[in-house]
Amino acid sequence: MRWVVEIASRVAIAALALIACGEPDRGPRYRGAGAETPRRGGTFTFSSFTNVRTLDPAIAYDEQSLYALYYLYDTLVDYEPDGARLVPWLAESWTVSPDGLTYAFTLRPGVTYADGRPIVAGDFATSLHRVLRMADSPFGQFLDAVDGAAAYGAGERDDVPGIRVVDDRHLELRLTHPDAAFLYVLAMKFAAPLRADFVAAHGGDLRATALASGPFALVDWSEGERLRFRRNDRYWQPGRPYLDGLVMLENVPRDTAFLMFERGELDAVDRLSAPDWLWIAGRDDWAPYVHTMSQMSVYGSRMNVEVEPFDDVRVRRALNYALDKQHLVKLQNGLAVPSHGLLPPKMPGRDDAIEPYPHDPERARALLAEAGYPDGFSVEYVTIKDDNAEKLAQSLQADLAEVGVRVEIRLMSFATYLEATSTRQGAPFSLGSWLMDYPDASNFLDVRFHSRMIADQNSNNDSFYVDDEVDRLLDAARRELDGAAREAMYRRVERILYDDAPWIWGYHPKVMEVVQPYVRDFVHHPVLVRDFRWVWLDLDDAGARLPR
Repeated sequence: MRWVVEIASRVAIAALALIACGEPDRGPRYRGAGAETPRRGGTFTFSSFTNVRTLDPAIAYDEQSLYALYYLYDTLVDYEPDGARLVPWLAESWTVSPDGLTYAFTLRPGVTYADGRPIVAGDFATSLHRVLRMADSPFGQFLDAVDGAAAYGAGERDDVPGIRVVDDRHLELRLTHPDAAFLYVLAMKFAAPLRADFVAAHGGDLRATALASGPFALVDWSEGERLRFRRNDRYWQPGRPYLDGLVMLENVPRDTAFLMFERGELDAVDRLSAPDWLWIAGRDDWAPYVHTMSQMSVYGSRMNVEVEPFDDVRVRRALNYALDKQHLVKLQNGLAVPSHGLLPPKMPGRDDAIEPYPHDPERARALLAEAGYPDGFSVEYVTIKDDNAEKLAQSLQADLAEVGVRVEIRLMSFATYLEATSTRQGAPFSLGSWLMDYPDASNFLDVRFHSRMIADQNSNNDSFYVDDEVDRLLDAARRELDGAAREAMYRRVERILYDDAPWIWGYHPKVMEVVQPYVRDFVHHPVLVRDFRWVWLDLDDAGARLPR
């Protein structure tokens, strides 16, 4: 106990020193100028705790890459700035046939790319054909309802009859069956327009370049360090965006990001470490600039159900009983809700009658013994290099050790982690997470657990889970236009997945963001989350920040 006494003594001495000297002033360093209406100017700087993997909208499915793509690419439809309702975007209007099979879009007149060239209907066809042809794109499956898409992607035909360019301003998409989520799919960045000549000029490799149709254009990307964006002066919305530019810093640890924010080097910061969050949550001077929101996402641990010992449902259930979810909630400073499956609270189709697996180590040990592992087993667990992710892994490690499962934690960069978990030959046990692409149950359940989402590369169904009844229910729900009937199907799928346990179900997080006092009109977007496209900086007439 000696080390406990020594640490306690040091803490007491430090506390007395703070009382004697007073805590340094750590309130906001800057204030707004007091403008009542948005004004143009300034560069907004924010950071990411990990790296951006790609700028190619056909293969960008990770959270950090998508944050970068928000600024570069517009789509036919998009979400209203502060809600989840779809509104016309590059399309000025659309119609849907009574049978739900034909979608007709009319483009806004005069819309252009950042280089001044016009955006035409054929450019959307180029993007859709591209993802159907690309073996490493995970998005072709989202277009399976389009007439001829499956055969085109398989190389069995040279055209997609369901993608019809009527003229430069009119695009028609015809489906073989109704798809209740199809408009949401068209708001995803892989459906943004691309010119065929631009794609060809880069040999089809768009990982580090962009043809901007959105509010900002790419200036440069120092990979692993930062991305710089400038205002697209040809953007179709008059007066938007307000910012001159954006800078997105990569691979900035949480503690470092908060220090940079306090020094005024960042205009916003998220994912605070526990001490920083508890400190700032108790400060009245920072309170007006702290934003929290329940996020439509989920975290847990995915298992490759094709690989021993995870091919035995008794093992998977045992690990669920071994996990103490209250530890997870505490590690998240209370900003989390324990989960019983993928669907977050308030998502239509979620079965609120299902309770999360209780913490029951005795039952877990009995199931492991029944499965042939009375002494447990040893396994490697892959997670990302991040303080919070590492703490969550250590908590899981401790819980599983209680039932005899010995976990070795392996840390990876985010890009390496994605590569290591999205193929059958990769790590069988790892952190699992999903942030929705659009607010519909299909975007959780279809993407993560339908058999068609299993691919040789970039497999979204990285548990490699196959269940005929789940597939049948998910297919039927996508085609069902009656909301109540769809929700009943998704509730049945939730029950099956709860019992089959391809994940150790973890928690649904709440997200937070702290912005500087001069940052105006930031609102957590319910779908896009960190959306800084429409913020403006309340600077003085010279474009400078005012000291407090």
